[in-house]
Amino acid sequence: MNTEDGKQAVFQTELAKLEAIAGLRQALDSHYRRMCEAARSDWERLFGGKDPADKCVSVRIAVEPSAIQTTATRGSGFLKSRRPAGSKPASKGVPGFAH
Repeated sequence: MNTEDGKQAVFQTELAKLEAIAGLRQALDSHYRRMCEAARSDWERLFGGKDPADKCVSVRIAVEPSAIQTTATRGSGFLKSRRPAGSKPASKGVPGFAH
């Protein structure tokens, strides 16, 4: 049962590593949450209520359906090339991206 003991030992070390990582994540999460709450309370204490732009504003724009006149067509948004579809002569010495 030597191999069985070895497998059990490897399993126990990996389990200990996972528990340590989970504990560190939990500690980091709680520290980050406390830091964000402290920053928010400092911000509200220092800057809260002084700027009228901080207030929430709601804007509603209504357009009558008969007023909308569009000539747009559905598509991918790319324009078609105006160049002729013919092939380029192969004797050109400059590649296409150099133009």
